[in-house]
Amino acid sequence: MILFVALLISYFLGAIPSGFILGKILKKIDIREHGSKNIGATNVLRTLGVVPGIISLIFDFFKGFFAVEIGRLLLAQSCEQSIFGIKPCLDYTNPQTYQIAIVAIGLAAIIGHIYPVFLKFKGGKGMATAAGVLMNLLPIPLLIAIGVFLVIAALSRYISLASLCAVLSFWIVELIRNIPHFNEIPLLVLTTCITILIIYRHKENIVRLRKGEESKISFRHVSH
Repeated sequence: MILFVALLISYFLGAIPSGFILGKILKKIDIREHGSKNIGATNVLRTLGVVPGIISLIFDFFKGFFAVEIGRLLLAQSCEQSIFGIKPCLDYTNPQTYQIAIVAIGLAAIIGHIYPVFLKFKGGKGMATAAGVLMNLLPIPLLIAIGVFLVIAALSRYISLASLCAVLSFWIVELIRNIPHFNEIPLLVLTTCITILIIYRHKENIVRLRKGEESKISFRHVSH
């Protein structure tokens, strides 16, 4: 029961569409009808400006971070009480069980952002929310991935390319961390799922990159 509640909270927190809300509040527009038609921070930056883009990025990041943190607090609740002689939660003092539960909670937040019930399951690409989840769970690999993102973004000015390179570098770092004993299988599964989800959500960007048609980010055009 506790895990189910944590998963629901995580999903609905992840599903809050900050980009869509900012578009409605600031310019009375549906951001899904402008730019790349995505609700993520990059399209918010291009469509609404730098400050709204940063606000959207921060909000999406922290909804992932706090989804995991709320999950931690819920999992820490005592399982001593029982209903009809049945304990309503698993033994989260077991490290493997705890890792599996917290990974499921993190994934729920990311899936909520990508497939939000509030927008008929059409959301963003999950980068910022995934970063928030991973900052809570795996901060060192994430910081390496952020470094890769910043370098690629600065050199190419392709946010999509930087995102893809960052998520792939994160997966490689986490894979290396697990070798040779693979003591964090649930966390490796999490990074693998995130990598697959984000690459899938960037499939149109990949096509445009290959054709040389992908838009570059330019702060001169979004500073208004």
